[in-house]
Amino acid sequence: MIAASEKINRCLRLACAAVVVAAIWLVILPRMQAIPSVSEHMQRMTDREVNAGAMYYTELEHLPLRPDWVAERIALWPEWRMKSRASRLFEERER
Repeated sequence: MIAASEKINRCLRLACAAVVVAAIWLVILPRMQAIPSVSEHMQRMTDREVNAGAMYYTELEHLPLRPDWVAERIALWPEWRMKSRASRLFEERER
């Protein structure tokens, strides 16, 4: 049988997890609307009358593999691998 202290610990962990999820959902995500790129994206979706709740990944615009500045400043992986993966993705997309 579960000891009383173990039961209390489980309940506290569950409550902490619920508080973290609520804080993210109710505080952090609404504040993200102030970020210019997020607000611009939300405005584009509103202008196009896109229902975000009904979007599928196939309906999203093609996103770049990574921003250009990353490739200029940071070597994340070998250049030959990046090019071959990118070329495969673009070839598949054109078919």
